[in-house]
Amino acid sequence: MKKYAIWNNKGGTGKTSLSFQSICRYAETHPLERVLVIDVCPQANLSELFLGGLVGNGSINLLTRHDINNRCTLGGYFQMRLPTPYQKPLFDSHDYLTHPRSFNENIPANISLVCGDPLLELQANAINTLANQQIPGTNAWVSIIDWINDLIKDLEDEYDVLFVDCNPSFSIYTQTALAAVEKLILPVMADDS
Repeated sequence: MKKYAIWNNKGGTGKTSLSFQSICRYAETHPLERVLVIDVCPQANLSELFLGGLVGNGSINLLTRHDINNRCTLGGYFQMRLPTPYQKPLFDSHDYLTHPRSFNENIPANISLVCGDPLLELQANAINTLANQQIPGTNAWVSIIDWINDLIKDLEDEYDVLFVDCNPSFSIYTQTALAAVEKLILPVMADDS
């Protein structure tokens, strides 16, 4: 699987817009490839776009993925990892996937999405604390930083390319995203500076 992240530590550079347009165009021009998208942003703007946008009830559709009992989002996945942070528990990565086409007929059918979630921001302090623990015989930081790698490991044979839209920060959840990719797309603003 080819793995790309779209990230810049500065907000407002067009990461989400570029992500949405590039991912959709890639999926359209590669209809035989399966495209996996992970929205690693608490604002979940990319997820809202995929699920219908402003005119297609994207925010309402996203809320259906935030069900308390079955949170099918990156935040739901992280929540499942918190009780045993240093060991990969038994789970099915498919439980965290959303198929945007079922919400928005304009999205190519070969795209699957792990939705963003406001819960990520609330989880960041706990995850960061866990990553910095000193535990004999355990590399806590590596165990935590591999959480997204663990999520996609079982999906690698099913998907041809991964795109990750990152938050404009270097928070722990952004670090886990960047550790899971091979290439970085860095959007920048064209200005006089």
